[in-house]
Amino acid sequence: MKNTLPPNDSLNSQGKDSHKAQLRKVYLAFYESPKTMKEVDRETGVMRESICRYCRTLRLQNRLFAVNKRRCNVTKYPRVIAWTSNPDLAPKSNQLRLL
Repeated sequence: MKNTLPPNDSLNSQGKDSHKAQLRKVYLAFYESPKTMKEVDRETGVMRESICRYCRTLRLQNRLFAVNKRRCNVTKYPRVIAWTSNPDLAPKSNQLRLL
């Protein structure tokens, strides 16, 4: 019987492209306006579990900011963090600055 599976290299490259494409899609969704992860899930079709991982990546790169806690429009849960990747919408730091 002949092996019909593609070589491992093609599987790995497809996975990387998919990861990058999803990360970009999530970043752009958060850029439009502050949203919860579940709202981005509904908007983009990317699973919330994956969005959690992408949010961590973006936070470590200082490209994602917590804006406030509010009611989620999808789950109706009362206190969920709304995130944004737009630096203009990011809250200003409350820490004192040394001159």
